[in-house]
Amino acid sequence: MKVHKELARLFGWELLHIRKDQPTLGAHLKRLLALLEIDCVLDVGANDGQYAAMLRKIGYRGRIVSFEPVAKTYAALAERAAKDKDWHVFHCALAAKAGRQKIRVTRSTVFASFLDPSEYSKTKYPKDMPVERIEEVRVRTLDEVLQEAIQGLKSPKLFLKMDTQGYDLQVFAGAKKSLPKILALQTEISIQAIYKGMPNYLQSLDKYTKAGFVISGLYPVSRDKDTLALIELDCVMRKLGSSTATSRPPSMKKAPVKKSPKKTTRK
Repeated sequence: MKVHKELARLFGWELLHIRKDQPTLGAHLKRLLALLEIDCVLDVGANDGQYAAMLRKIGYRGRIVSFEPVAKTYAALAERAAKDKDWHVFHCALAAKAGRQKIRVTRSTVFASFLDPSEYSKTKYPKDMPVERIEEVRVRTLDEVLQEAIQGLKSPKLFLKMDTQGYDLQVFAGAKKSLPKILALQTEISIQAIYKGMPNYLQSLDKYTKAGFVISGLYPVSRDKDTLALIELDCVMRKLGSSTATSRPPSMKKAPVKKSPKKTTRK
């Protein structure tokens, strides 16, 4: 056993050798965004901007458009995004229909949701899950807001990231007209429901695959420490069939074949 691995374990960490064909979520996103030439990431359920910061860390330099409905969390997001000229923020939630809706703001704001916490999540996350207040927030659809979000981009190639605590399929339902521009997506899917009435992973995958997306990566978000059973996964999917999605990446393109000059015969 190497010394650096032993030292890491003393502090509760495990060092892994990352292979190119089995990357981390960040490494996979870096490769996928470049492959599909993504120039705009729609960050739905942005919280205070952790995901966008991760994108910048892995080298993504295109536009980021973040959506966050909770007032206090949005204020922190807007302050963070103000330092980045190509990071835009919207103070709203996205769903299947526009209007106003009540959101349950939990003690840990990453769990804020339109849905009630399940009994399972209250047991597993007793410090994070208590609902501290209810806020009425603005709700829009992606179809309604998209033109404003992509303004100035000539031929936008979109990546849709959704992390809305049990509401991702509602976001997707409000994006029917936007789907042709969405080349890939990331969604949080649940093996064990942490909110009442949320779809399970099979229901979610059925919707996305029927819309033409295939899985390119699955990454555990959380698991039950006692049983090791998975609770949630980050699922990355890409669309097949578009000219961009099916084209060869630069490293795989064939070199042009040079034609030999025609030979002339002397008479």
